[in-house]
Amino acid sequence: MPNDSVRGPSLWSTVLADLRARLAAGEFADRFPSDRELMAHYGVSRHTVREAVRHLEGVERRPRVGGRVTTPPTVLRRLLDTLTALGVRTSTSTPTANEHRSAEIAERLDRDPQTPLTVHAGVLHADGAPLIYLENWSDTADSVRTELVGILLAVSAQESGRLDVVAQTTVPTVPDPPVCAALGIPAGRATFCIEARLETAEGAPIWQRAFIRPDRYPCILQFTTT
Repeated sequence: MPNDSVRGPSLWSTVLADLRARLAAGEFADRFPSDRELMAHYGVSRHTVREAVRHLEGVERRPRVGGRVTTPPTVLRRLLDTLTALGVRTSTSTPTANEHRSAEIAERLDRDPQTPLTVHAGVLHADGAPLIYLENWSDTADSVRTELVGILLAVSAQESGRLDVVAQTTVPTVPDPPVCAALGIPAGRATFCIEARLETAEGAPIWQRAFIRPDRYPCILQFTTT
């Protein structure tokens, strides 16, 4: 039986880091290994394996046979789940659609900097007060509009498989005055911004920005290094 004690108390975190790297490389697309297979691969105990997998998001385990890789919840999904658990009443404004040009976002969508982009935007209210200002940028307005059902399009569409999260980050930022006005905060006030690149089932890219008021509810951001 493997003896993990000689390797330090945080061996599971080393296994976790390697599993995350292998997941990112697409190694477990067909099947996630069982505990026994992971024990043999890493030469560690079942306890170490289970502790590492317990911290691994995006894997659905099945006893003795391994598991499968699932889509991990997005930051927005986690936030909404937390609001629901707190008993917060949420509502959304009707999304608006306008045409804009942004060289920065066009580049993130792999488009020419001068490409006209359609921006669908709206506000999520929590207990009657604005909490999230959400923007979705795309150059395929007609096909994407069918995906944008309500302001929380990314949540419902991702869960139904119509949208895939390619990448997402959370950063502090000072939004433009119109965004501050929509959130009911003074111009120049800092917020958190969740940015994500999404893709429809047809492969059309969408750049999403969600500006969140940090003063409404306590929040913790956890950063990891790779």
